[in-house]
Amino acid sequence: MLESLLRLAREKTWLLLLFCIAPVVIYVWVFKAIALNVNYVAFDDITILGVIPPFGDANLLERWKLLTDLFPEHRLVFSRSVILLLYGIFGEVNLVWPMIIANICWALCAFVFYRAFSKLRISIWYFVPVLWLWFNIQSFENIFWGVSSLCNFGVILFFLSALYFAAFHPKKIVAALLFALAATFTYGNGLMVFPVIGLIYLLTGYRKQFLITLITTLVVAVVYFIDFTPITQNLDISNPKQLHEGFFGFFGFIGSIATLNAYNTPYSILYLASGFGMLFIGLLIFLYRKEFSKLWDSTFLKAPYANQTALFAAGIAILVGITALALTYKRIPTDTFEGMFKGRYRMYSALWCIALYFAFLALTPKATVRKFAPGILVLTIILNLVVLHSNFADAVNNRRAAIAQEFNARYNADWLGLSMFSMDQQHYEKIRSYYKSRDPLAEGWNPDKKNLDIQCDSLLTPEIVEKVGNHIVIRFPQHFFKAEKDYSDGPYILLKSQEHAYVSPPYQSAVPLKTTARRLMYFSKGAYGSFHEATVEPGNYQIYLLVRTNGMNRIYCTGKTWEEKE
Repeated sequence: MLESLLRLAREKTWLLLLFCIAPVVIYVWVFKAIALNVNYVAFDDITILGVIPPFGDANLLERWKLLTDLFPEHRLVFSRSVILLLYGIFGEVNLVWPMIIANICWALCAFVFYRAFSKLRISIWYFVPVLWLWFNIQSFENIFWGVSSLCNFGVILFFLSALYFAAFHPKKIVAALLFALAATFTYGNGLMVFPVIGLIYLLTGYRKQFLITLITTLVVAVVYFIDFTPITQNLDISNPKQLHEGFFGFFGFIGSIATLNAYNTPYSILYLASGFGMLFIGLLIFLYRKEFSKLWDSTFLKAPYANQTALFAAGIAILVGITALALTYKRIPTDTFEGMFKGRYRMYSALWCIALYFAFLALTPKATVRKFAPGILVLTIILNLVVLHSNFADAVNNRRAAIAQEFNARYNADWLGLSMFSMDQQHYEKIRSYYKSRDPLAEGWNPDKKNLDIQCDSLLTPEIVEKVGNHIVIRFPQHFFKAEKDYSDGPYILLKSQEHAYVSPPYQSAVPLKTTARRLMYFSKGAYGSFHEATVEPGNYQIYLLVRTNGMNRIYCTGKTWEEKE
């Protein structure tokens, strides 16, 4: 019966189109719902827009220096070029525009996957799992962060394009090298694309292309590392704690998709992801077990390796492995083990899964592929939907945090965020004029007022106002706060004194998956706000609740105050 159903499904073109389009539609819907023209919480968007003021009056050499200036240890020529192009055309840079360009890069990666898949000459049904793996939102930080999305999505597109030409069109070396060069000046790990495609040329017996790639790599590396000054610590292998975290962090980076969500994940689940990383590597070795002798012979030019799709898959895995090693070496001392699971890194785990799938298609007997393909498809669909449920709330909270941070930076000259980036408010406001943020939380009232006479709509009393560790926590547990216009809507906690006005974004959690399925609801009741004491100056504060609904602000008195001491 199962065979009959599978045969029926394969014959239905409309069903195939539905399965191909559905993950893309979900991805686009999420982007449209959450993408907002607001600076990301790390101020990287503000910093990258800083290239605009000096660029117009600079000469060619100065412009090159502005484009290649370290950020902080990367040459972000692609990101800066996109920003300057948008500003040159429109006279402003709505921060949603670079997000759109970056996510188009992400979609074009799927096109490269399809071009590589088409070389197998098998049913397109076998390509559907790639789409469900690729268009998930686990790496939501990149999706909604202008600078990071251009860097991370751009470098993957350029890498995959270079790898595609090296593996399937080795005589078109100019195209491969140009894409490798673009990857190099898009993000730090892009420089490693040259060794990967050089290895592909070596294994396939294209000696001339290999030598050209080797020489080009050396020239580009010399240019790239001129005035290169590392600012981060490196892994100390003599430190047992760092070595332990580095070992499990490396595998966790590769297996991070197993945690399902990006943040607030128990350590037991993070270590489970490390186990999955080991499993993923083991599966790849298992799939290539019969190829190692052929690869060994091709390395020493005895016989060229002929399985192009297998090389494409191996190239993907090699770059992910190099990236994991580099991040382990550079980030463990500062970000620790947990930092290896950041949202903006998690796309590499999906990329490894796709490498595994391509290797499975290229190296496994057709009968085995037919046997396991339906299960793989079902698994990728379930994974995509569970990732959607697990991360949508975090993505919304992340965007609201960016809105709150922009408000805090504008109305508090001594706010910690600006001082961390050595940025004064005059420069901050100048950069804001380039992307013309609406500052939605300041609409309908004047945060600059020096008195506490704020017109309240009514009284809404929080259940909890307390200090938890280093955070001031305020919770409203019994109310539904629905977003009607977009996800700038929501309940924000406001601390107001005569000198300061601080806002905390709302943190709303998702109900369990079974509750969503049973009651067709997603966000749980209530919301809470949290202020780190380092970001709140000493003083006496009135507590308000600012509820933004359908793009309009309503301020509620709470009858509560807070005294922040030295």
